[in-house]
Amino acid sequence: MKIVIRAGGIGTRLWPMSRKNNPKQFQKVVGNKTMIRTTYERIFDLAKKPDDIFMSINEQFIDKAKNEVPEIVDKNIIIETDTRNTGPAMCLEVCFLEKYCDSNDVIASLPSDDYISNSSIFRDLLLTTEKFIKENPEYILTPAICPNYSDTGYTYFKSGKKLWKNKKEVIFSVDSIVEKPNLEYCKDLIKTGIYYCHTGMYLWQLGHIVKLFKKFQPNMYKICSKMADDLFLNNKVSTKNRKLYSSLEKISIETVITNKTDKIAMSVSNQIGWSDLGKWHIIKKILKQNRENLVKGNVKSNNSENNLIYNINNKKIIVVNDINNLAIIDTKDALFISSLEKSADVKKIVEKLEEEKLENYL
Repeated sequence: MKIVIRAGGIGTRLWPMSRKNNPKQFQKVVGNKTMIRTTYERIFDLAKKPDDIFMSINEQFIDKAKNEVPEIVDKNIIIETDTRNTGPAMCLEVCFLEKYCDSNDVIASLPSDDYISNSSIFRDLLLTTEKFIKENPEYILTPAICPNYSDTGYTYFKSGKKLWKNKKEVIFSVDSIVEKPNLEYCKDLIKTGIYYCHTGMYLWQLGHIVKLFKKFQPNMYKICSKMADDLFLNNKVSTKNRKLYSSLEKISIETVITNKTDKIAMSVSNQIGWSDLGKWHIIKKILKQNRENLVKGNVKSNNSENNLIYNINNKKIIVVNDINNLAIIDTKDALFISSLEKSADVKKIVEKLEEEKLENYL
């Protein structure tokens, strides 16, 4: 298995902790290690040799990423020269891997900022998925999670035919896809027990995904191939090819590829908890499911419950009294206070800051 850690996102819903120049994958949101470091440590045992792990990263974060994951060799860093969403980014991954890998290799493309409750069982699930793809290379596989709470920001897969099963894991065909349902519909989907949360992880045979990009996105594939040639030969991208890449539409991998093929399946384990940790209220729910406060940094509380309080400013103490259900995130230059339930609306605040050209806070 060849593994790509995707680390090009920004994470605006975790502002003010996640910033354009220091996004969430480089933050210690959970525990004492950054999310990208945690991701690497979760999967490195799957690699037969160090060269089997790659990293896709925006060029402005290369040094930061190398500092966090120095084990990944320079030639395995896939440089994104612009932020164009997962469609172009993963097309670039595929074109780059064509230079180094065999067409029969199974590729795992994984986000750098996920919470996984059990790393060992997660690795077992990836190995099971890899085995299935080797026997069924015409399939795209995505690990999916049985949801235990409603979130309207996710995509949900309806399980279809059972393609494979052992005592711990099942692989289903994907019967249908529901993207970002409203809250009531989302609750109804989850109650059925046959809908699973899409994690944004993908495993596929390299030769098969190349064929799909050539079929459905020939222009994107052509541009990304030129980018990959530059990176392979010179470890940098020409001005011409930078412009071509920046001209690509910001579009998801689901829109460009996976929603266009009927050979898509999901591998499922009921022993893993997962979240993309993209919203403050989800972090609270995942890490502290009871009414206790979730705190990080120097925080003192009295008669207060069900709050998320992150104090990134080590020169300050946060003291709260008689408050409930709030998100409070204090950084060096910004303080965010919100109801916990609506804390994901911070994205709207970020958009206003952009409109008002307050770039120093972004």
